[in-house]
Amino acid sequence: MNLLTDPLFRVETPDGIERLSLPQLLEALGQDRVESLLGLQRHQEDAFHIFLCYLAGAVLAREARSEPRQPEDFWREGIRKLTGRDDDWAWTLIVDDVTQPAFMQAPVPDKKDFGAFKLKARTADALDILPTAKNHDVKASRSGATSPDGWVYALVSLQTMSGFFGQGNYGIARMNGGFGSRPAVAVYHAERMGMRWHCDVTRLVGIREELLAGPWGYRERGIVLVWEQPWDLESSLSLNVLDPFYIEIARAVRLMGDGKNVRAFGASTKAARLAAGDAGGVLGDPWTPVNVADKKKGQSAMTVSASGLSPELIRNVLFEDGFRAARMQCLLEENEGQSCLFSATVLVRGQGTTDGFHHVAIPVPARAHRLFRRSSERDRLASISKTALNDAKEIQNRVLKPSVIALLEAGPDKINFDRREVNLWLNEATQRFSAAWSEDYFPWLWRQAEQDDADAARLEWLRALRDKAHKVLEEAIARYPSREGRRYRARVKAEGLFHGSLFKTFPQLKEGSHDAPRPG
Repeated sequence: MNLLTDPLFRVETPDGIERLSLPQLLEALGQDRVESLLGLQRHQEDAFHIFLCYLAGAVLAREARSEPRQPEDFWREGIRKLTGRDDDWAWTLIVDDVTQPAFMQAPVPDKKDFGAFKLKARTADALDILPTAKNHDVKASRSGATSPDGWVYALVSLQTMSGFFGQGNYGIARMNGGFGSRPAVAVYHAERMGMRWHCDVTRLVGIREELLAGPWGYRERGIVLVWEQPWDLESSLSLNVLDPFYIEIARAVRLMGDGKNVRAFGASTKAARLAAGDAGGVLGDPWTPVNVADKKKGQSAMTVSASGLSPELIRNVLFEDGFRAARMQCLLEENEGQSCLFSATVLVRGQGTTDGFHHVAIPVPARAHRLFRRSSERDRLASISKTALNDAKEIQNRVLKPSVIALLEAGPDKINFDRREVNLWLNEATQRFSAAWSEDYFPWLWRQAEQDDADAARLEWLRALRDKAHKVLEEAIARYPSREGRRYRARVKAEGLFHGSLFKTFPQLKEGSHDAPRPG
């Protein structure tokens, strides 16, 4: 099962399902013939995409080329030159001699070292991102027999996206600590796999000199395939022996079997594979925004909390408010002025868990493309967007919450914000409101790229927030439990508190308030 010569990948193309080797897949991506990869799960897509980009970028750099559209033979020979060996063991899924590398599997210096390896998985999905707290997001061990490409995707996902998972199971270096997450943030002008790959490889090659000149000490012809290097399970590789486009591994694993009955073995290690020190995951990865407001480290790779990719987080990344944008957010010169898609994905991890896979894809019209370069117009949009977020918080906390509490407490003279029994219902209401305005936030913001009147823009947003919040209150009145005999009082109190708090907090809504919803 040699990735360089055997057709291991099941690829949907315009001509139907084809089976391709890795070099053939790279050629097909350059020709934009790839519709999808069968067996590639959604949470694995970005890991495999980034793997293919780094691999192609490294080959192009060694060949002093920049154009990703290349034939199969170019990729095969270029990958073999990266390996620097007379064999293809580093690109073979199962290699019986554990002192030799296998694909994404480091060799051990001596065969006796393999005694530390224990059975970890009998299927690829059991090997993949192991801790699964939310089994509805990323299910564990769902299938029986695994096709070869399934093992490839699982290995890439495990080795390039893993965080810390107990003693001896270290995470990747391109992550802010073991409980961090590795996001993939980029801007695209097409969603097709081939077009995305071509765009990212082009941008990657364009920043190579910048990465070489960075503080990490990367070498011009350093190590690209980290899994080729023997691993004694105790030592770490220094960053200064690596190529800027290195493809790392996090875990000591080996596949064993005859191709039909494959099993994965793993061993704990005494140190992470890469010695990244206190870098906080800031290693030049162009898909990762940098948090420049980290109070402990000064800067660190963006880590997403269990709340996911919220509008506030996305807004801060887009406008570099507390963040330095990922280099893949930069537009290619020939694409400026065109509509595009801002894409962000992340598998959020906690302590021994994965807390959900999150993905946002936000269309950005051509009229708003200026937000990707510094200008007074970008600053204006940044200010408007921040005010809009604050307005949403104010309506939620000072208008909607008191109204819902008054409803649940049956219209008391003075509401009690601390009653635990109402919190579940209250949280449901605020989540519904948040989901409602989040959907419209960025489309509204893009419209302001052509709106010069900031007050009018804000009034439009406030009216939309008012209507959405009132709809949530109406649904609560219809659905939430209430005390018998006090239903009318509870409703009147909730409605009255809603409008009273609304006009007190946002007096500008009093003008033209005849169109505001009123209790019926």
